[in-house]
Amino acid sequence: MENLSINLQRIAYLMIILVAGGYLVIVGKSLLAPLAFSGLFSFLLLPICRRIERFMPYRPLAILLSMAVALVPVAMAIAFFSYQFSTVLAELPAIGAKLQQGVEQAFSWAQHILSIEAESLEEWLGKNLTTFMDMPLRFVGESLSSSTYLLGSIILTALFTFFLMLYRTSFKYFMLAQIQPENREEANFILRQVKMLVQEYLYGMLLVIFILALLNSLGLWLIGIKYAAFWGSLAACLAIIPYIGTTLGGILPFVYALATTGSFWQPAAVVLLYSSVQSLEGNFITPKVVGNSVSINPMAAILSLFLGGLMWGISGLILALPAAAVVKVIFEHITPLKPFSELLSSNLYRNSQKFLEDYDESRYRIGNYFKKKRYKD
Repeated sequence: MENLSINLQRIAYLMIILVAGGYLVIVGKSLLAPLAFSGLFSFLLLPICRRIERFMPYRPLAILLSMAVALVPVAMAIAFFSYQFSTVLAELPAIGAKLQQGVEQAFSWAQHILSIEAESLEEWLGKNLTTFMDMPLRFVGESLSSSTYLLGSIILTALFTFFLMLYRTSFKYFMLAQIQPENREEANFILRQVKMLVQEYLYGMLLVIFILALLNSLGLWLIGIKYAAFWGSLAACLAIIPYIGTTLGGILPFVYALATTGSFWQPAAVVLLYSSVQSLEGNFITPKVVGNSVSINPMAAILSLFLGGLMWGISGLILALPAAAVVKVIFEHITPLKPFSELLSSNLYRNSQKFLEDYDESRYRIGNYFKKKRYKD
């Protein structure tokens, strides 16, 4: 007769691995974050590098040429943002004073319409106005202020990208050699799936950013906002951080419009513009351009963003979604973890019965891994 009991040793091993692994990931952020970004860039540059290698078999030179091709638009974007940001930064003292006047006028109008007591309104303004004004601009300033760390991370990422592409065949064969021969075909298939997923996501996001930059900049220019191309492109780049980036990208030009335009219709028009573009992006542009490469449901995406931001800050927010998609692909090919892959799927709401229809078997129950068998006569 078979008697099942909990294997505490396996649970202890799992907890040790999770805690130690999480600690090492957090502590090793300075090294692991550039390595993760270099992995993404390697997938992005791989098609370009392979085309160059057809005419230039010497791989190191082909890699350098492909990186140079990719760095030209990046260098142009950095130069543009640096020049525009320095101009906006020089205007910050005047913007702060104008913003305070604009917010006070807006609250006076709200006081008149909603019949709010003047004393309570003035008390609230005294406590919160300065913080409200400084928060968006302080966020951008702090993000760009650590130039030494940022430059070091960029150099490290470039070096890792070069070496990952140079030794890519060796790394691939090393991973396959760690797997039993009968499972190598499936492992190779997983690698191809991950490569296709990351490439589709990255190329799709680049096109989405370009489209959003055009729409935002054109809209802000029509509204009459100064530095329309800067604010529009900045919001488009921030869209790489789902939910958070698009919201922040709309707050910054709204605050700037409130401080510099001297009217109420222009800040309101900025809010309407970004709400419309965000709705268009979420319902039409991203699904059509990026497709189903990152088929993660919103709850899993938010949890991934929270975990990534908690562990790696802004880098974690950017990497969270593609990392979750890669994890989902890997889970699809590990039998006990297939239900977890379905739990991350974007079709979770429609496929709720799938857990009892397709995964209601002993081999799909993760708890069986933590049980040990005992036999009695």
